[in-house]
Amino acid sequence: MKIKAFIRALFIIITILTICNVAFSKNKETTYLRDGISFSIAVGWKAIANDSIGDNAYYFSAERTGPKATGLITVTWANKIEDPEKTIAQHQQSMKSANIYRNPRIEFTAVNPDTFAGLKVVSCRYTTVVKEQKLEGIIYCFNSSLKTIIIFLQTGLDDQKINEKAFALIRQTFNCRE
Repeated sequence: MKIKAFIRALFIIITILTICNVAFSKNKETTYLRDGISFSIAVGWKAIANDSIGDNAYYFSAERTGPKATGLITVTWANKIEDPEKTIAQHQQSMKSANIYRNPRIEFTAVNPDTFAGLKVVSCRYTTVVKEQKLEGIIYCFNSSLKTIIIFLQTGLDDQKINEKAFALIRQTFNCRE
């Protein structure tokens, strides 16, 4: 009988501690959901854009906060099916002509098959220098049954480790439902 009472009391204490932990813990991530696209953004990251692009596309962007933070995540989708390799080529051209990437230029790798969040995608990597900071990034592109989705992950070399945690979170939580 004493053992059963002890186990019951222990169970009640553990339950109370669990409830208190959930009730008083700070949310460590922000969940994003729109048009069937969902993912989580890590604590310390702030949405800087969350806008429609005309009637058939959407753009979300977040950056890591703090001094000299270089992390950038963008998720863009068009509500139509486009060729992922051509879509990446269009984004590469836009980036090459953007003033921020012109000096000393932006360099891209070849587009190759890859995976993102367990999905088959194509991707390419890029490197550049912005405001005397060397940056590298990866562009993923893929089709769902109704959308073409483009994801950019960019980091400075000095804060790769901290940014990679946020990139891993988006890879783990990304979902696209039609």
